[in-house]
Amino acid sequence: MAERKKSKRSARANPKPSQWPRVEEQISAAKITRGSALEKLIRDNQDFKILHKQEGSDNLGLPPWLRVYWRKAHPEAKYSADDPSGGYPRVLRRIYAWMLAHHDLKSES
Repeated sequence: MAERKKSKRSARANPKPSQWPRVEEQISAAKITRGSALEKLIRDNQDFKILHKQEGSDNLGLPPWLRVYWRKAHPEAKYSADDPSGGYPRVLRRIYAWMLAHHDLKSES
């Protein structure tokens, strides 16, 4: 009986890594325009097995699809779970903000 209690406690202390959100949840949560270039980009970058499991619960503020997109474009970079930035450049947050403001992914110029 003591073993059973101990295992329940350790399960609570070390929760499973978070599940990656489904594509529809990602699109709805970010209020992405249906049929937009950004929606297509999100749908095309759902290969989360290339990410570290810890990235599902970090505080970087980068959605998983953007991380996948970045990693596919920059496979030469080092993506370490031990690195507080995860190996992603700080400018990626600005790129994400721009994408959220321009669902067609075209500049206004």
